[in-house]
Amino acid sequence: MKSFITRAVLVATIIGLLSCSSTKPAASSAPARIGFVAGAGGFQKMAVTNQAFFDTLAEAGYSNGGKLDVVFRTADGDMARMPALVREVLDQNVSILVVSSSPGCAAAKAATTTVPVLCISVQDDPVKAGLTREVAKADGNIVGVYSYLPDGIPQQMDWLGRLRPGVKKFGVLFNPENATHIRLLSEWSELANQRGLKLVKMPVVKAADIEPAIKSAVAQHCQIAIGLLGADTYALRKEIANAARAQNFPIAMDTPGGYTQLGGVAVIGVDIVPLYRRGARELMVPMLEGKAPSQLSWLGPDRVSVTVSRSAAEFFGIAIPAGVDAVQ
Repeated sequence: MKSFITRAVLVATIIGLLSCSSTKPAASSAPARIGFVAGAGGFQKMAVTNQAFFDTLAEAGYSNGGKLDVVFRTADGDMARMPALVREVLDQNVSILVVSSSPGCAAAKAATTTVPVLCISVQDDPVKAGLTREVAKADGNIVGVYSYLPDGIPQQMDWLGRLRPGVKKFGVLFNPENATHIRLLSEWSELANQRGLKLVKMPVVKAADIEPAIKSAVAQHCQIAIGLLGADTYALRKEIANAARAQNFPIAMDTPGGYTQLGGVAVIGVDIVPLYRRGARELMVPMLEGKAPSQLSWLGPDRVSVTVSRSAAEFFGIAIPAGVDAVQ
């Protein structure tokens, strides 16, 4: 009898231990599975903006292969691919979706109302784009970073006039298939009319469109042009710089990513690289730690910055205005 009782106690003890071990929550070591749909650039050789985003996450302890498992896709500048790429990534059961560019954010908004979405580099006013009712508090499942300034276009137009004093006619290079570009182009046109200036439209969808657009602008006696910000124009920045030199027609760009180092004359716009870093640090990290987008605020810029290439300015016969950042 004593042996039977001993065995019974032993069995009960083992069952109890197994029960405890099965109900005790295990420490979660699985990385967070997130999606990232880029407008341009690959994952191993990323655009400078995306690299800044991931570098900042790594500095905060969230690196791919460590605490993160990143499902990455890129449109390579073709914004028409964004809806399909967003759906493809969402099908991978990601816990958070990150999208760059206005078209990417619009695609994400149309694709999900449940998965938390971080939009980075929204080129439009997020309220006007219908992404939120106010920037101070995000709506629903979407929050992000935007590069739109209410007085940004007037500032950019002023700078075109400083680079080409007395300019009467200027071009705007834009993608006619980019809804944000179309809306912003209307603001450029309205302001040009108010100032008595002539705006020449330079539609560019693909690389083959650049030279004809420049030749048309030159034929209409344009003196300078600016390209609108977007992953689509970012992907073509080298081709734009080369074509501008070939036609001896200065084109500034509202885009980051080394345009002046590639031979472009100037960058006039919001420096979005710091905004990508802030988006990673102030939005993505809190979301990874459990905060919902609706608990966060949209982040935006406070000024337009200008960088001019000394060599390109000399090539185009442009005097660099005082107080401007100049690079070789």
